[in-house]
Amino acid sequence: MFKKSDFGIVFNTLFSLAFSAALTLFVQFMNGSLTFDTFCMGLVPAFSINFVLGSYIPLVKMGNGFAGLFLKDENHPLFYFLRMLAIVVVMTVAMSFLCMFYEMGFDPALPIAFVSSLPLTLVFAYVVACIIFPFLLKGATALCKKEG
Repeated sequence: MFKKSDFGIVFNTLFSLAFSAALTLFVQFMNGSLTFDTFCMGLVPAFSINFVLGSYIPLVKMGNGFAGLFLKDENHPLFYFLRMLAIVVVMTVAMSFLCMFYEMGFDPALPIAFVSSLPLTLVFAYVVACIIFPFLLKGATALCKKEG
């Protein structure tokens, strides 16, 4: 059990782990190189990058601001999907580029590989995030029960 004040870090850890695992599986599968070894070797840097980005970028505030441009009612289901869209775009673009850079280095093909793989990765990431977010929110809430 964690303190209620630790909710942000607990949720970020759960989200980073689940999101990174899903994207690592997807990218490795699409590249035709999915094995247990490649999954583990891809998950570690993906989780690290995702966790750092989620810790330092005010994603919820940014997502709420983006969704607020279109809707004022935060309880509207569309508000949730717009907020998730903003969060996923920022996280996926940053994470994908940094993970590709980690694997490819200063290769001249990096921009082409990044741009060509981004659309399908964004769609997959958005669907995954919209599905797992409510479950991770409940899990983090259940873990953060301690007062003080």
